[in-house]
Amino acid sequence: MFGQLGYLISESFRGWKQHRTVILPSLVTIFLCSLLLAASFTVLGASFKLISAEKSMYVIEAFLNENVPDDSIPAIKTRLEHYRHVESVSFVSADSALADFRNHFSSDMLTLVEGNPLPAFFRVSLKAEAQNPADLSEIRNMVAEEPCFEEVQAPIKWASRISSWKFKMVFWPICISILLLITLSLIICNSVRLSLMSRKLLVENMKYAGGSYLFIEFPFVLEGAAQGFFGSSLAVILLGLVIQSVSRMFPIISLGVSGFWFIVLFTLLLETTLAGYFSFRTVRSFLFEKKGEQE
Repeated sequence: MFGQLGYLISESFRGWKQHRTVILPSLVTIFLCSLLLAASFTVLGASFKLISAEKSMYVIEAFLNENVPDDSIPAIKTRLEHYRHVESVSFVSADSALADFRNHFSSDMLTLVEGNPLPAFFRVSLKAEAQNPADLSEIRNMVAEEPCFEEVQAPIKWASRISSWKFKMVFWPICISILLLITLSLIICNSVRLSLMSRKLLVENMKYAGGSYLFIEFPFVLEGAAQGFFGSSLAVILLGLVIQSVSRMFPIISLGVSGFWFIVLFTLLLETTLAGYFSFRTVRSFLFEKKGEQE
C-alpha cells in the first residue's frame, strides 16, 4: 500500500518536471490571481470592519459652557433624552475627559497648558433606525440650538462618506473574488487537461492494467492541488510583506487588516480545495470520455 502511495506521489511531481512548459505558466498565473484574490479578501474584511464601526459614528458630543452650574446637569440630560431618535445620553465630566485624553494621547501635549483645558460634555447616542447622515445632522442642529452648549460635534462628513461607499465597498470585492475564482478554476482545469493529454498513453495503460479510477486520478488531483497551494502560498507571503511595510508607514492600516492571518489560511484552504476538486472533475470527465469512446 505504501509502495503504491509513494509511486502515485512521485508520479504527480514527475509531471511537474516533464511538463514544466505547461506547469510554470499555469503556476505564475495562479500566483497572480491568488495575489489579487487575497488582496480582494483583505479589502472585503477591512470593509466589513469599517461598516461595523459605522455605528460608533452616530454619536453627538455637546460641550458645555464654563458658566453652566453643576446642579443644572440632570435637567439638561433629561431634556436631551426626550429628543427624537435619541437612545441614550451620558455625561462626561471635565476630569473624566482629561483622564480619557491621557489614556489615548501623550501627556506631553498638555505640558504648556495650565489646569484642565477640556470641558465637560454630553455624549448623545442615536437609535438604530436613526443611524443615517440625515438624522444625525438634524439632531446635531437641534442640540446646537441649546444655549448651554459651547460647541456640538458629530462626524457627519465621515458618516455620509461611509454610507455612500458602503455598497461599493462590499459589492466590488465580492464580484472580483468570484471572477478570480472562476479564472483560477479554468486555469487549473486547462493545466490538468494538458497534463492528461501528454500522458494519455500512461493513463490508458493504467486502465488496461486494471487500475481503479482513484489510482489513476490521484496523481493528477495531487498535482492540481499542489499548484493551487504553492501559487497561493507565494501570493499571500508577498501580500503579507507588502501590508507589513505599508502598516509601518501608516499604522492606522493595521487596524483594518488585523485578521489578515485568517484571510491567509482561508485563501490557502480555498484555493487548494478548489484546485483539487476541479482537477478531480477534469480527470473523471476525461476517463468517462475514453470509456464512451471504447464502448
